[in-house]
Amino acid sequence: MVNHESVSHTAADIPLVNRVASVFVHVTDLRRSAEWYSRLLGLPMMEERLNGGPVYWFDFQGTHMILDSDAVNRQNPDWNEGMMPRIMFEAKNIDDAFRYVREKGGKPICEPERHGSMAFFNFRDPEGNTHMACWVDQRDADQAFKGQSPIQPRIGGVFVDVKNMREAARWYSDLLGVPYDEAAAEQRIYSVPAASGAALLLDHNRYLNQESFTEVLYFETGDFDAALAFARGQGFQFAGEPCYFPDLSEFALLDPDGNRVVVAKMN
Repeated sequence: MVNHESVSHTAADIPLVNRVASVFVHVTDLRRSAEWYSRLLGLPMMEERLNGGPVYWFDFQGTHMILDSDAVNRQNPDWNEGMMPRIMFEAKNIDDAFRYVREKGGKPICEPERHGSMAFFNFRDPEGNTHMACWVDQRDADQAFKGQSPIQPRIGGVFVDVKNMREAARWYSDLLGVPYDEAAAEQRIYSVPAASGAALLLDHNRYLNQESFTEVLYFETGDFDAALAFARGQGFQFAGEPCYFPDLSEFALLDPDGNRVVVAKMN
């Protein structure tokens, strides 16, 4: 872990917005995956977004979701799957964000790419997880979609697998300018405080249990039994049995590419 005693920043001048702007789900067949997630959430297909580009996006309230086929990236001989981002952080200024991430011990994969009214760069955290920082000139307002499914079209949390919980929790807290909770870092899940949108959840479970899979995100439901019955009735593939804990109930599904997606209700 990089020891970065760097220039201190106040929350106001940190060039990254303290929220998960979008979560990426990497897929092989864009249409198939767009249909799967739309069916899960009871949303209409947006055919105009299947325009030959490499992504299909869902404008959820709070945190958006981007299905990414990486079709363009795969044409680049210098690209590899380790460059696929999990999370998009919103940048206030792309050049300031680039310098800031490097200062904080992040490892930019490339210089910022600029495409008209947007610019972005991908970077790795000290454990090797890849994320994106993205600046957009005029961001569309969040749209509150209401789907015809008991599984709500709202991302409750995004998971990042970590090996050293204390160091990872310190790094993300420092990066986003939020307090570090040493007692919470003793737990298997650490929630980095976010101003809005999905929770940023550092997950130690995969490393401690020596599990090969990862979990991408969780959708919320207000009626766990109805969501479970819906998923079973629609023939979605489950990853194990539903789990019941004192504070939450959850089940996991596998999307067409084997990505694990959790549906959860806080008790």
